[in-house]
Amino acid sequence: MAIYVMCHTDPVKRLTVEELDMAAARLEQIRREEETLRSKLQEQVEEFGFTPPRAEKSKRLLGTAFEFTLSSSQSTEIRDAEVERIRAVCPSRLFAQLFLAVTKYKLASGATALLASKLPEAAPRNLRLMFSRAVQVKEGSPRLRIEKMEAAAT
Repeated sequence: MAIYVMCHTDPVKRLTVEELDMAAARLEQIRREEETLRSKLQEQVEEFGFTPPRAEKSKRLLGTAFEFTLSSSQSTEIRDAEVERIRAVCPSRLFAQLFLAVTKYKLASGATALLASKLPEAAPRNLRLMFSRAVQVKEGSPRLRIEKMEAAAT
């Protein structure tokens, strides 16, 4: 014996042109409202938030039920061809203070501090300019994360 179960759903009704436009306009309005609220919350976290432990690039603000975390990121791009130009004119010890040769070049710890101070006599006169061509720092856009806190979830 076979049992057949049929689910009855109403057929999808075609929206009129006016209804489609109204739905799209409402979505736009919701998007603008969300953008405004996110901007307001981001402003609050930037102004009144605290830096969580071990999260230097984040700020956090706590509500009763929600936790707001604003994070920013940064990436460093090393241009290999420019680094090779620096390597060709720098003594090995100085080059090792600026870059570490891995599979690709990585910025050496303290490289920017070295360039900000008086350069060693062995440094080429245009080292700072060459370095600025070789290393590009890109700022990421801030991201706001809103999470419901555990105690408020129950």
